[in-house]
Amino acid sequence: MKIHFKVLFVVSIISLTYACMSPEKKEEPTKTATPESTVLETENAKGKAIKVGKGPDAMFLTPDKQKIYIANVEDTTISVINTQTDQVDKTISGVRYPWGFSRLGNTNEVAVSAYEKQMVVIDFTTDKIVRQRDFNSPLGGVVASKDGKFIFVIAIEVKKVFKLNAQTLEDIDSYNTGNAPDGIGLSANENNIYVTNTEDGTISIIDSKTKKSKIRNLGGKPELIHANHDRTLLYISNFKNNTMYVVDSDKEEITHTISGLDGPEEAVPNENEDKLYIINFNSSKIDVYKTDGYVKLDETYTTGNQPIGIVPLANKIYVTNYGDNSVSVIKINH
Repeated sequence: MKIHFKVLFVVSIISLTYACMSPEKKEEPTKTATPESTVLETENAKGKAIKVGKGPDAMFLTPDKQKIYIANVEDTTISVINTQTDQVDKTISGVRYPWGFSRLGNTNEVAVSAYEKQMVVIDFTTDKIVRQRDFNSPLGGVVASKDGKFIFVIAIEVKKVFKLNAQTLEDIDSYNTGNAPDGIGLSANENNIYVTNTEDGTISIIDSKTKKSKIRNLGGKPELIHANHDRTLLYISNFKNNTMYVVDSDKEEITHTISGLDGPEEAVPNENEDKLYIINFNSSKIDVYKTDGYVKLDETYTTGNQPIGIVPLANKIYVTNYGDNSVSVIKINH
């Protein structure tokens, strides 16, 4: 989920929850990014909270696990958290409302989509923007091919997926989506592009060669797509239906449906892929499931307000809290 759509949904049904302007009326942020952050001690159940930019959402863990990038989607910055000190070491500026991340193959570069019609590529060893391009549409979810040569990014207003050359950022191809596209994923064989269409309650499964689409009508509001490590499985959240779908990406089949959630957002497996951590936006809770049969475990964590993204490490979990402009650092119970 990216908060521009979430805000429109939440405000429409619970107008008193919080105030946020629509993208069309968005004012430029007046916040000044600083390289330091305040580490706030909160309740033990919630761990620590690291103050970041406005509207923290998607996260990117560097391969050495030393840094986590935080997309401040209502800001023009990316916060860089040092996982050894659990503080913000630096802030990357010049990204206009960053939305999503995808590493380019085995390189030291990560593609970042930005809602304000921008794509940037950052060298995560130097935390510097190395190339960028402007577009004629707000950009949403992003995913790169396994070899890192191509970037697939959602162009929200024109209802398309653009396929880009990762080096030049020039268009190679485009694919039609449904209304209000949000999340995106690739099948393990990269024959199919998966897109959630939040206004339609559907998932488009697009053949990357023929461009023909198959539509899966799920109802509700399907949003985020997160893959396991080899992309054989996709975890697709449905915010309104309070469900999480486990999809065999090559077979195009939903193999499991996890129900009883509370505004699910991102679902991410741990490194061993024996557990699945699921964020509940409404209840500010993390539910944990055993991936063998997707049985719920007696292991629950409390986050800050309106959590969205999650990165589980060996002994702790990082969670972006949109409502608090913070990232929770929570100790894992083994």
